[in-house]
Amino acid sequence: MRMSKLFQKTLLGIIFLFAIIFVTISIFSGWHLYNNLTEEYKSKGTAIASSIASSSAETILNLDSATVQAMIDQFLEIEGVSYVFVVDSTGEIISHTFIPAIPEEIKKIAQIHKRGIKDVSIYGAGDFLDIVSPITEGAVGYVHVGMNKNNINQKMWAVLGKQLTLLSLIFIFSVFLAYFMVNKISQPLNQLTEYAKKLLAHDFDAKVDIKSKDEIGLLANTMQSMANNINEVFDRYEFALKDAVVELQDTLAYLTTIIDNMADGLIVVDKDGVINHINPAASEMFGKAEFEMIGKNVEILGKELDKLAKKSLNTEEVVSTEINLVNQRIGKAVAKSIKKEYFSEESEAKGILGSVILIRDITQEKEVDRLKTEFITVVSHELRTPLTSILGFIEMINKKFVENILPHLDLNDSKLSKAVSKINKNFNIIFSEGERITSLINDVLDISKLESGKAIWNFTEISLNEVITDAYKAVSSLFEQKGLPFYMEIQPGLPEINADKERLIQVVINLLSNALKFTEKGYVKCKAQLNGDEILVSVEDTGIGIPEEEKDRIFEKFKQVGDLIRGKPKGTGLGLPISKQIVEAHGGEIWVESQLGKGSIFYFTIPLKRKEEGIENINS
Repeated sequence: MRMSKLFQKTLLGIIFLFAIIFVTISIFSGWHLYNNLTEEYKSKGTAIASSIASSSAETILNLDSATVQAMIDQFLEIEGVSYVFVVDSTGEIISHTFIPAIPEEIKKIAQIHKRGIKDVSIYGAGDFLDIVSPITEGAVGYVHVGMNKNNINQKMWAVLGKQLTLLSLIFIFSVFLAYFMVNKISQPLNQLTEYAKKLLAHDFDAKVDIKSKDEIGLLANTMQSMANNINEVFDRYEFALKDAVVELQDTLAYLTTIIDNMADGLIVVDKDGVINHINPAASEMFGKAEFEMIGKNVEILGKELDKLAKKSLNTEEVVSTEINLVNQRIGKAVAKSIKKEYFSEESEAKGILGSVILIRDITQEKEVDRLKTEFITVVSHELRTPLTSILGFIEMINKKFVENILPHLDLNDSKLSKAVSKINKNFNIIFSEGERITSLINDVLDISKLESGKAIWNFTEISLNEVITDAYKAVSSLFEQKGLPFYMEIQPGLPEINADKERLIQVVINLLSNALKFTEKGYVKCKAQLNGDEILVSVEDTGIGIPEEEKDRIFEKFKQVGDLIRGKPKGTGLGLPISKQIVEAHGGEIWVESQLGKGSIFYFTIPLKRKEEGIENINS
């Protein structure tokens, strides 16, 4: 069984540490031995030089060079002594042991009269320690003894060789012992490693045979118990997972069946606008097979749908638009972005992941709406002419009654007075209802023109200050009759906008009229201020308010707050839809914030720079 990597590293560490110790001991021993031998040679050479110097003074004075020569020759037999020579006080070599001639290096140092030890290299002979000892304090001469340094190196390497041999044997034995011990520990760890790999491969039936009573045996038993527990848990989860998969497959099949059998078209795109799913109804609406659209960008289905998808991917709101389908049909497309919050917290999904687009064929609805609009327009035109005549005749009859009949009546007669009062009341009712019907007809014709794209627009540079002022003037008498205060707060220096002045006056009048209708006490306030690249206008009242669930419905045709709250209509129900059409034609938005019983605030925005697509959307 192979050794584990951990213990391979441990063994290598032991070998490396021992090698460092081995080298350190060798270097230190060699250096120490070299120094000891050098000091020994220096001591020996100094002793020889001193002995010759003390014995040769008288002989040199007697000029007995033969005796001096015999004296120095006998010292060559001492181990380590390589040469001896004696110089007189003038620096001339009297006696020497050099054969056949004195080296030039020796001749140079013979001229130096100084006690001490120095290193000398002689060409062809080697390195030496030159030890100088004066004879009679140098008055007679000097003795030079040369100790061979090569002998020092030879002795040092001989001793080191023996030491290295011994250390090598110890090193080999230690490595073998360490390998044996490490391998003995490594084998059960290798078994645990292999066992852990089997557990990683979900082989929980595998066994590990380690019977030692130490920590490794305890670890093996613990892992074996853990594997048995995991095996039981996995079995339970496997059964639960199978049930969950079956349930999920059933759910997916159910949802797929619902989606595939929907009458409305369904398209799912990712964050790049690529189509991921499309149901048969959508395929039929666009006249393309599913495989022709899956994996393609949604722009292949038309610019309107492409714009809708991009808008949906950039907002969390529900967005919608009308699109063209095959065979000159019209569809209503509604899109909603898919956000991270629909996924679990552990999901890697971030932000908006895509968009779901639902498409409904509204060709028949559009045709019915067109026919209805045409019918209402025709009927309204047909009603307005006789209604105008009726109001004219009633006004003439009322005038004749007041001028010609009323002066001849005795109003002191109670019965006659009551009859006259009833006649006047009936005249007022006829006038009031006639004006209401006329207003209704005018509103119907107005919204019909807006919806059909036949409205005439007059866009010029205008001031919103003038718009709000003119609108208030038109309804100021109503404020006076009801006794409600009106406040106007317009931000100074508002820039002019490119808009249809009369249409915007109509919007403000509608909002002020609604505020008057449903406010019995308190106040009405109109504000205008700059809000980024648009102007924000608001009309606030302290009236009855609007229920939360009805805020969106009030912008639909013929829907009124009066019939929701009190059961009695207070208008045509077309003022807010007309206002919505006008504001959107300018590229703005209109909405309401309200609290039931506390009042409402209607807002609308007009861009500083008119958006041409606003008119195009209304005309379409």
